[in-house]
Amino acid sequence: SAPHVYDFGIIASGNHTVTICIDNTYGKLPIGPWGFAITDDTQGNWNGMIGRLELSATDPVWIMNTQVFGNHLQVKVGNITGMPQTAVVQQKSFRIPIGGANVDIPFKAKLPYWDEFAPSLKTLPVILKAGKYQDTKNVVYGYRQWSTSKGQFILNGRPVMVRGPVNECVYPLTGYPPMDKSSWLHLLEICKSYGFNFMRFNSWCPPDAAFQAADELGMFLQVELPFWSMFAPLFGQHPERDQFLADELQLILQNYGNHPSFAFMAMGNESPGPLDLLVNKGRQTDTRMLYRCQNGDTILNGDYAERGTEIGQRGVLGPVTDWDRWSMLTGTDAEKYRRSALPVIGHEVGQWSSYPNFSQLSKFTGTLKPYNYERFQHSLATHNMAAQNKAFADASGKFAVSLYKDEIEGSLRTWPYGGFQVVEARDFPGEGTAIIGWLDAFWDSKGLITPEAFRKFCAPMVCLLRMPKRIYTNAEVFTAKAGISNYGPAGIRTMPTWKIEDEKGRIIAAGSFPERTIKTGWYDAVGTINASLESVRTASKLTVTLTGAGTSNSWNIWVYPTKQTPAPQQVKVVYRFDANCLRLLGKGENVLLFSSPKQGVNKIEAAFLPADSVRLFPIVSKDKSAIPGSYLPAFWSLQLFNQIGTLGILCDPQHPALATFPTASHSDWQWADILGNYTAQLSYKIAMDDQEHNWGDHSERSKAIILNETPPDYRPIVQVIDNYERNYKLGVIFETRVGKGRLLICAMDLDTDAENRPAARQLKTSLLNYAGSKQFDPAYELSMNLLERILNFQ
Repeated sequence: SAPHVYDFGIIASGNHTVTICIDNTYGKLPIGPWGFAITDDTQGNWNGMIGRLELSATDPVWIMNTQVFGNHLQVKVGNITGMPQTAVVQQKSFRIPIGGANVDIPFKAKLPYWDEFAPSLKTLPVILKAGKYQDTKNVVYGYRQWSTSKGQFILNGRPVMVRGPVNECVYPLTGYPPMDKSSWLHLLEICKSYGFNFMRFNSWCPPDAAFQAADELGMFLQVELPFWSMFAPLFGQHPERDQFLADELQLILQNYGNHPSFAFMAMGNESPGPLDLLVNKGRQTDTRMLYRCQNGDTILNGDYAERGTEIGQRGVLGPVTDWDRWSMLTGTDAEKYRRSALPVIGHEVGQWSSYPNFSQLSKFTGTLKPYNYERFQHSLATHNMAAQNKAFADASGKFAVSLYKDEIEGSLRTWPYGGFQVVEARDFPGEGTAIIGWLDAFWDSKGLITPEAFRKFCAPMVCLLRMPKRIYTNAEVFTAKAGISNYGPAGIRTMPTWKIEDEKGRIIAAGSFPERTIKTGWYDAVGTINASLESVRTASKLTVTLTGAGTSNSWNIWVYPTKQTPAPQQVKVVYRFDANCLRLLGKGENVLLFSSPKQGVNKIEAAFLPADSVRLFPIVSKDKSAIPGSYLPAFWSLQLFNQIGTLGILCDPQHPALATFPTASHSDWQWADILGNYTAQLSYKIAMDDQEHNWGDHSERSKAIILNETPPDYRPIVQVIDNYERNYKLGVIFETRVGKGRLLICAMDLDTDAENRPAARQLKTSLLNYAGSKQFDPAYELSMNLLERILNFQ
């Protein structure tokens, strides 16, 4: 966690040999094989040395270490002369015993404060004189004051919210993190470009170069001990390892405590046990940073809480924005944390999987080889979809980014709140391979979203909406509560405006709110939008934009006509692939078949680190021909958490089957109720939180039918992107000729509660219109054997 410094004492003249032995054997000090300081899932477990290697000589009375506090200096002076020495440090005289001593010197740090918006750094010369001996150290520091109040972090008297990614020590080219400041400046500048001001180092501590870069850029860092008790003894169960962790804590504080970017200290990742003992040791040693609670969320156990699924810090609530982090909690938890003096940081939010783009394989030119990506690439080709790789990556990636937008905005609408960490901004190649970033493992953009667009919803100043829904009919009034989150350096005067426009830029409605001051450290509700939608005559995607305080933000909503056009008479609608269906097809009819999402579905077995056989399914049969439908994509990775695992949809928005159902090529919120499983409920269960949440979700709304046996270039009209671990060809809407007839299959329930589901009604109308048109002319005739197995159930 910190530089290894060894004192050789006074060495006689002549030649000497220094022998260095390194042993990173897991069992020697069981810090956990998944701790990112050592795990094979990221950098690999290497027996090597990095950074600066040097021998340095000092006088036998010298400055060993200096810590700069707001009102005093703590200087550690070494003395190996064999007798006490009188030393003058900063013009004050001290008696230094044999072996050395810590001396406290009155000191007043100079203003201005170090701040994320004005990262002021100072250099303090520390001078020692002891008779004929002397030493000088130039200590760089930044003066700032951290505290907490009423659920918020307070920096220099101003509330702040931390926003940032987790860094899990992924460095494919070298296998170890960079040791130079320029590399860290580049990395952290990328993070700042996306509106971040924070980075958490999951179960590892970065080198001094990272702190130097963060100091200059005004970034807040959360450092952690190299400990994750997964598959390892808990703290308190291994005395030698526990002492190692206690020593590492002191080394981290001693080596990096002067850095103003060192804002938060934690005792490892997701580890139970009496780690509050270490927290309080740290607090007794150094009060310049804040310490995460490790055993109970009270001020006695730390300065802030970092919470995950167990109190609702992850996930989204479906096609609404009328929520915040507190509204996701159950029982008395919401009020408990809302009123707590401890700020809460949302632990590892997001983790939305998308499909990898295999063009990046050429980047793996260093230590780590992409055998996992190569396996996925081979599997995709085996299933005859290699040509769709980029389309899968783009569609699933843009969908995942939209979910990150919702999660981040949910945090910004929460007050009071400490902040959030996303896992990760980049892809994570370990733990079964979690493709969960809008950046790849090399910190390069995937082209899914620009930093400028990301900062619309992740920045010190963000415009926000609270909407109870996103799907409307043109008989309704659009209603939303507008607000602005301000965590900038000061309050700002603004007159917010809003507008609703269609895809051609035609203004449907617009307005403004009275001029006001948005104070800093605050989420301010600026007013309510009410807009009639009766002028929207056709099915439309509209965009709502709120502008104020020098920024703007936008959201998609969908408006559908109250009255649907009658179904074409020449289309026959059936709900079973049976004798009647075959009779109609035999007569040359156009048939629209709604295949029940409740039939023929493989059961998903909940499992942690499951065998391959659990993720895969048997050859398609009449009883096992589909995967349950899900709007939300896989959480983290299918290999770690067995789950439905699909990654959203891919379609051609110009396909005539979707002519009156406006859609992008990827999933968006108008598909949520149609596909089902659209809230965080499943994600919570996958992450081992079994409490029930009444979020109005629905299962059995759709299924993804397995089409592996179709011709190689056969493509569904609406394809479900499967997980890269399986790469099944999946269809939720597809078509085929059957003899003289034409068959359109929809594996979604568009009828249940249809009067309250405008999007379902509109999609059904669009499919009926297509099935009754001359454009309905399937290019393929799938075999009767396959159709009977995927559509006819026992």
